[in-house]
Amino acid sequence: MFMLPDGVVQAPPHYPRRRMLAGALAVFVGQGIAPAAATVELAGVSIPESYQIDGRTLVLNGYGLRTVTFLKIKAYVAALYLPQKSYDPAAIFASPGPKVVVVRYLHSGSKSQVESRYREGEMENCGDGSCDRSLEVDFERLVAAAPAVEPGHSTTFVITDKSLRVSFNGQPLQQFGNGALGRLILAGFIGPHPPTPDMKANLLGIMKP
Repeated sequence: MFMLPDGVVQAPPHYPRRRMLAGALAVFVGQGIAPAAATVELAGVSIPESYQIDGRTLVLNGYGLRTVTFLKIKAYVAALYLPQKSYDPAAIFASPGPKVVVVRYLHSGSKSQVESRYREGEMENCGDGSCDRSLEVDFERLVAAAPAVEPGHSTTFVITDKSLRVSFNGQPLQQFGNGALGRLILAGFIGPHPPTPDMKANLLGIMKP
């Protein structure tokens, strides 16, 4: 083969096209370039069907769109990843494997607005006094660290039995050595008081968005 002036590789006239394609594929494989991961799309957001964390591959359990106000403003798309798919919230909370929630924002929000959303979720899920009060300090630290958001930004919650790791736009934001706070965050999506019943059903894979 030879190089064109613009760097494009072209086969000689009698070089079989099939052999050329096979050779190109071998080069990609040899360089460790894997085919693009399968994705689904919602509201213009591309959602991978798997998620790599701590040497494990989690599967997309469900995903949904959150809208706010009577104008149905698109706020964010959330996706839930688990070691294996499950429709049962109780089984998900009881399972020992990691759980990941990825939130991709579609609308801007100031820091104070983001903090308000966290507090609204806490009030919905803990307003009856059922939550562990010892989590309050960690929750306040999470709220204080929450930045303003713009369309295209993302927050990722990695929840294990022993910890909660939060990243923003792929960069570590906060880490907590208590899995209970992570379960509280997860409950805010698939617990008794989710953002909306549809969002809960979407994340559990019971209903398609």
